[in-house]
Amino acid sequence: MTASVPHHDIMATRPRRGDTFLGIGLVLVGALFLLGQLLHLDFSRYGWPFFIILPGLGLFLVAVTAAGRVSQGLAISGSTLAITGLVLLVQDLTDDYESWAYAWALVFPGAVGLGLLAYGLLAGRPQLVRPGIRTSATGLVLFMVGAIFFEGVVGISGRQFGRTTGILVSALVIAIGAAMLAANLASRRPSDSR
Repeated sequence: MTASVPHHDIMATRPRRGDTFLGIGLVLVGALFLLGQLLHLDFSRYGWPFFIILPGLGLFLVAVTAAGRVSQGLAISGSTLAITGLVLLVQDLTDDYESWAYAWALVFPGAVGLGLLAYGLLAGRPQLVRPGIRTSATGLVLFMVGAIFFEGVVGISGRQFGRTTGILVSALVIAIGAAMLAANLASRRPSDSR
């Protein structure tokens, strides 16, 4: 007869994921701080978006390695946080905060779709891939249309399109819209037309 190990002893010997990720996060933040001190880097000027990007990536990593119903929500939250940080980093580097008038589309719905897509691929949940592609593509199209309108027509950043560029961009937008309509109509099944 074999002796069974009590359940609490098994749990004590197995490493916990939460502690592991917290430890990794602390090591990364400490290493960034040490690097900043040694190289005299001013993280307060250009590095602050990393304090948004890194927790987002950490949440996404936890989501991919964790099991259960909560992990999909963590993946979406992590991707949303990381993409928000990336948008803020680009805006901070270019000093172009006016672009938030249309860059929000990269965060919602873009980052939400990207989170679904990446989580579906990495966690072996293929039913999330197609909605992830559609949602992230919607965000990208909204971003492009917003950029064309706010930058090219309104000139929110002080730049506007010339006549030729405006005509080409308008034709491109019409072509993309027509292609989307055609693809949508072609994908409809006869049972959808009721």
